[in-house]
Amino acid sequence: MKCMKKIKPMIFALLLSVTLPATLLTGCMSESAPEDETDGALRIINRESEKEVDQTGIIPEEDLHNSDIRPLGMDYDSTSPVDSTVSAEFNIKDFDIDAGTLSFRAYTEELFDSAEITLMQIGDTLNVNGEALVVESIQDKDGELIINGGIEEGGTDLISNGGGTYRVHGMDDYATYIQIGASTLPLSEDLKISDAYKDASAPVEADYEGLADYLDSLEGASDSYSYLSTKVRIEKGKIVEITRIWTP
Repeated sequence: MKCMKKIKPMIFALLLSVTLPATLLTGCMSESAPEDETDGALRIINRESEKEVDQTGIIPEEDLHNSDIRPLGMDYDSTSPVDSTVSAEFNIKDFDIDAGTLSFRAYTEELFDSAEITLMQIGDTLNVNGEALVVESIQDKDGELIINGGIEEGGTDLISNGGGTYRVHGMDDYATYIQIGASTLPLSEDLKISDAYKDASAPVEADYEGLADYLDSLEGASDSYSYLSTKVRIEKGKIVEITRIWTP
């Protein structure tokens, strides 16, 4: 009987030594393996390089930013515009020689406040080129901001434009434009035309008196003036200068 009394505590101690570590191990595993909470989350992109931040960069949807970033506006009175230079789009038929007027659609380059762009975060909406782009990733490549993979992947690219603004960096370095109005304005008797549609180094020059001859000399694609290449300068409600540059 004395022998059995000694054996029982020994057996209990042995069982305890085996089960206790297993219990502790199970508890540690349950604490170190939380449920996957990455569903519906977006990954933050490292703004200093093109490499994505790993799991530490995942944030819940409820913590996403939601600012609505829109391009800067430009006040333009279509009937009586102030002295200004605007990008313009029109056709040769929009010149009315008898009335001495030109009808055109006015555009301005799509610019964004640099302060808003600097503060832009994942989840914000960037209104660009007429579309609302929800920001899912931002990459900084030598000062150029690549949003959602860039233009080639359905996003956009932004570069500093100076003067506290950013602009779209499109294909062949083209910017994006927004229409701000449509006007029919008189042509000044001091009108000057510089048209480099054929040769950037030798633009065609014309004035008010030679306008009809200049228009007669245009043919084919040169009949249309694009806002990407054409500027109209307005002074005292009249068009004083039309400039068209050569574009590839």
